[in-house]
Amino acid sequence: MTSLISKWKAGYSFSEASALKQLAQVKVPVLFIHGEADTFVPTEMVYRLHAACPTEKQLLTIPGAGHGTAFQVDRSSYVTALHAFLDQTTTGSVPEGK
Repeated sequence: MTSLISKWKAGYSFSEASALKQLAQVKVPVLFIHGEADTFVPTEMVYRLHAACPTEKQLLTIPGAGHGTAFQVDRSSYVTALHAFLDQTTTGSVPEGK
C-alpha cells in the first residue's frame, strides 16, 4: 500500500528504489561511511555500492558501529575522513548565484 501511495504522490514505487541503479546516475564525488556492526544494512552492501560508483569515491568502515552510529562510535576517524574527502574533492568555490 505504501509503495502504491509513493507511486501516486512521488512518481515511483518501492520496486524502483534501487540504490545500485540510482548510483549509476551520480555525477558528484561520493564518500561512503558504513558501520561494520550494522544489522539493518549489511556491510557487504557498501562494498557493492562503492564498486558501482562511477565517480570519484572513498570508503570508510567503522568497526563496532551499527546503523547510523559511525560518528558516535569513532568521531575522530569520521571527521578525518570527511575533511580529507572534502579537501580532495572541492575547490572551495561556490557557484555563482548560490
